[in-house]
Amino acid sequence: MDERPRIRDLRPFLKVLTLFLGTFLIGWIGSVIYLSQTYPDIEWDWDNIKTSDIHFPLNFAWGTATAAHQVEGNNTNNNWYVWERSVDDQGVSRIHNNDSSGIAADHWNRYLEDIILMKDLGVNHYRFSIEWSRIEPQKGFYDLEALSHYRKMCKALLNGGITPVVTLHHFTHPIWFENMGAFENEENIDHFIQFSELVFNELMNLVPIWCTFNEPSVFVAQGYFNGIFPPGKKDPVLAGTVLENMLNAHVRTYHKLKSIPGAEENQIGLVKNIFQFDPHRRWHLLDWAFSKILNDVYTNAPLEFLSTGNSSFYMPGMVDNEMSNPNAPGSLDFIGLNYYSRMHVRGRINPAEPFVFDTREQDIMTDMGYPLYAEGFYRALKTISKLGVPIYVTENGLADNTDNIRPLFIERYLYAMNQAIKEKIEILGYFYWSLMDNFEWAEGYSMKFGLYEVDPVTKDRKLRKGSQPFIDMVNKRGVDERGYVVGVGEMAPDFTMQYISGEKVKLSDLKGNVVVLQFTASWCSVCRLEMPHLEKDVWQAYKNRGLVLVGVDRDEPLDTVIKFQKEMGTTYPMALDPEANIFGLFADKNSGVTRNIVIDKDGKIVFLTRLFEEKEYQDMIKKIKSLL
Repeated sequence: MDERPRIRDLRPFLKVLTLFLGTFLIGWIGSVIYLSQTYPDIEWDWDNIKTSDIHFPLNFAWGTATAAHQVEGNNTNNNWYVWERSVDDQGVSRIHNNDSSGIAADHWNRYLEDIILMKDLGVNHYRFSIEWSRIEPQKGFYDLEALSHYRKMCKALLNGGITPVVTLHHFTHPIWFENMGAFENEENIDHFIQFSELVFNELMNLVPIWCTFNEPSVFVAQGYFNGIFPPGKKDPVLAGTVLENMLNAHVRTYHKLKSIPGAEENQIGLVKNIFQFDPHRRWHLLDWAFSKILNDVYTNAPLEFLSTGNSSFYMPGMVDNEMSNPNAPGSLDFIGLNYYSRMHVRGRINPAEPFVFDTREQDIMTDMGYPLYAEGFYRALKTISKLGVPIYVTENGLADNTDNIRPLFIERYLYAMNQAIKEKIEILGYFYWSLMDNFEWAEGYSMKFGLYEVDPVTKDRKLRKGSQPFIDMVNKRGVDERGYVVGVGEMAPDFTMQYISGEKVKLSDLKGNVVVLQFTASWCSVCRLEMPHLEKDVWQAYKNRGLVLVGVDRDEPLDTVIKFQKEMGTTYPMALDPEANIFGLFADKNSGVTRNIVIDKDGKIVFLTRLFEEKEYQDMIKKIKSLL
C-alpha cells in the first residue's frame, strides 16, 4: 500500500507542531535569559576576599538577641507550653526528640550572670522579649511583680553599659488569648495593644528601642501553612487573615504608643525575616514561577503593605487576600531584619506537591538544613532598605553543633553587611542570634545557635571558640565619619616603612621630631593638587627645624612611585605601602586616600586632615608651626 498520501496529509500538522514547539522554545529561552539577567544569582569569590579588612561606624550598635520562651524557663501559661505537650495525627510529639522548653537556660534567674557574659563579649545592646503570659496570665489581670522583674533587668543592663531592646511579641502569647482565636480574629487586637501599652508605660524611660512583632510571616507560615508551630493549622485563607491582622496590630500599636507623652524619642519598629527563595534550576521556568510566588507571599507582600498601605497575599488557586491600611505608611521608625539564608525551589508537575526545596552539592550546610549564603544577607539588606527607614539587623546567626563553621559564618556575614554599609544603606546595629543555646521551637534543643553553649543539666555557660570572630569585630575600633580608625590625642601605632631609596625606617625611631604622614597615590587627583603645597609650606619651610614629612604611597609598585614623585617635583621622602597595611593602621582600607596625620614629638596624634580643604589645611600648618 502506498503511504505517501497519508504522509502528505500529516505535513500541515507537522508544520503547526514545529512552529508551536519553536515558538515555545524561543519564549522559554527568552524568559529564562530575562529572569537570569534581572535577578542574578549573586555569589562572591571568597577565596579572593579578605573579610578582616573592614570597620564599622564608631556609634554602631553591637548586640545579641534572645526570646523569652526560649531562654527564661518555666513559661507554663502560653501557646507554646500547650503545643509542646501535644502530638500530631500519628501520635508523634510536636517537638524534635520529644523536648520541652522546661527550665530552658534559666535566664529568668540568671540574667545578672548573663549580663556579665554580654559585657565579656563587648556588646552594648541586648534584644529580648517580654513574655505576655507572665504579665497578663489571665485576661484583664496583670502581674505587676513580673513586670517589675523586667524593669529590674533593664536597670541592670543599663548599669552594665548595655542598652535594652524589647520585643513585645516573639511567637508566644497567653493561653487565654490563644483560646480566643488569637490573631485569627481582628477584635482580639485590642488585647495586644492594651498589653503593649502597659509594658511601654512601665519601661519607656529605660528602653529606647521597641519591636512590636517578631517575624509575622514566619509565625503565619509555620503556624498556618506548615502546621509545625501552634495552632498547627494548614489553611492558606486563614493564614492571609492572620498576617493581615498582625500587620494591622503593628500599625495600631505603633500609633498608640507614639501618642503617649514622652514617647517621641523612643524608636518603634517591626522585625521582618527575609529568606530568599531562588530557583534550583535557573533554566527551568517552573522553578522561577514558584520562587516568585513564595517571595511575594513571604517577603514582598508585607513590605509593600508597610510601604504603601496596600498589598495582596496571593497564592494561585489557594488564597487572594487584599490587605489595606492607610495608616501603615509611616508606622516604622526603623525596620528590624532577621536573616539566615535562602532555599532553592524545584518546581514539579504534581498538584499534590507542586514544589520541593532542594540543596546544592557546592553549598556549605548548617545544622538547620539551609546553606551559608552571606551574599543573601547583602541582598536582603538592599531589599529591606527600600522601605526608606533605618535598619537594625535584629537576628543573624547559625546552628553549628560542631562549632566548625561558626567562624566562617561570622566573618562572611559581617563582611556582607559591611558591603551594604559602604553602599550607603543605613544600618544602625547588628544583633547576633543567639547569646546562648536555647529552646529552638519545633527543633527543641538540638540546634546550637549560642555564642555561649549551655550545659543541659547544670545550665552553666561556656564561650564557644567559634564565637571569637564576632568578639574581635565588636571590640575592633570603629571608623569615624571621615574613615579614620584613630583619633586626635591617641598614640600613633608603630610600624616600619621602606622608602623608595630602600632605607627602612620605624615610626618610633622618629620620636623627637614632628612627623607628618601624607597618604597618597599616583591615581589620586586631590593628592596631586595637595603635594606641591606640602612641598613648599611644610617640607621646605620646616625640614631643618625638626620636622619629617613622608609621603606614604598606597599599594603601588616601586617604579610607579618613583615616576610619580618625579612628575610631582617633590623632594620629601616617599615610602611604599604594599596592600595598604600602613594606611589600614590609621583609616579603613576602603576609605579615601587623601589624608595627613600630624604626630608630635612624643608620638601622639595631634591633627588629622581629609581631602585638601583650604581652612583645614591652614589649620594644620598652624598646628605644625606651634609644635616646632
